[in-house]
Amino acid sequence: MKATSTDRVPTGSGWAAEIKWDGMRIEATITGATDGHPPAMVLRSSNGRDVTGSFPELAGLAEALHADAVLDGEVVVFDGDRPSFARLQQRIHIDRPHPSLVEAHPVVYIVFDLLRLDGNLLIDLPYVTRRRLLNDLLPDGANWRTPPFIDDDPESLLELAAERDLEGIVVKRLDSVYEPGMRSSAWRKIKIRRRQEFVVGGWLEGQRSLEKQIGSLMVGVWDDGRLVMAGRVGSGLTEVERTRLEKLLVATDEPPFAEVPPLDKRPVWVEPTVVVEVEYGEWPPGGQLRHPVYRGLRIDRDPAEVTRE
Repeated sequence: MKATSTDRVPTGSGWAAEIKWDGMRIEATITGATDGHPPAMVLRSSNGRDVTGSFPELAGLAEALHADAVLDGEVVVFDGDRPSFARLQQRIHIDRPHPSLVEAHPVVYIVFDLLRLDGNLLIDLPYVTRRRLLNDLLPDGANWRTPPFIDDDPESLLELAAERDLEGIVVKRLDSVYEPGMRSSAWRKIKIRRRQEFVVGGWLEGQRSLEKQIGSLMVGVWDDGRLVMAGRVGSGLTEVERTRLEKLLVATDEPPFAEVPPLDKRPVWVEPTVVVEVEYGEWPPGGQLRHPVYRGLRIDRDPAEVTRE
């Protein structure tokens, strides 16, 4: 279940608020806990990719739960007391990471929903009931925790998120059911920093030391079956990220964008299969991104589902 974007906190009663975590959405499925055998756990990203091997420090979660369950949450890497998407980037591309990498950038699974428990599907229960069951079921560990939520003053949580330079908050109807795969207005996200995913449709060569290398990415979003160009982003691209992108981007002869504005150099068009996250200052309707900064790859996102938030 996904949240819709909004600019303000909903008014009135009946809403709960949580911190919006700057991480990677993960569903954890735990089986075998009730049949006397060691439990097994499978972790999947929001696009269905099996990422169990990427996060070995979460292996103890299955035994800590003492139940068969399906959990929904976000994997994050903290830098002090706030999530760091830059540090998470060091982990999400690696299957079976070396222990030194795990020690340097340990993940924490922030669990915020309980979808199934001991064979019982819970998605039709109200959000507040699912959260109370989750709080009673899962004790916090070194690499997983259940975050608090408030149901009386969402504005105060938004102010706290701003003070701590966090991404924002998510507000959820206390009576909302869980709608798998849906983007529902019963869950709403309020971002302090403008940021979202984009599909890469091409790149432009850099200058001087970046000659014949990626200087900037041409990115866009899907709108009514058309890939609409949103702008170019070069700031934030490191040598490591350029190398990684060069291996993933597949050149094509035709531009994937429905329309292409005049360009000062010849682009390299690519198949629209790679998703990146970009932070930006402003994005006027029908215009281009202003002050965009590349933040990282999103291997957990389906390119076909990337639209303007």
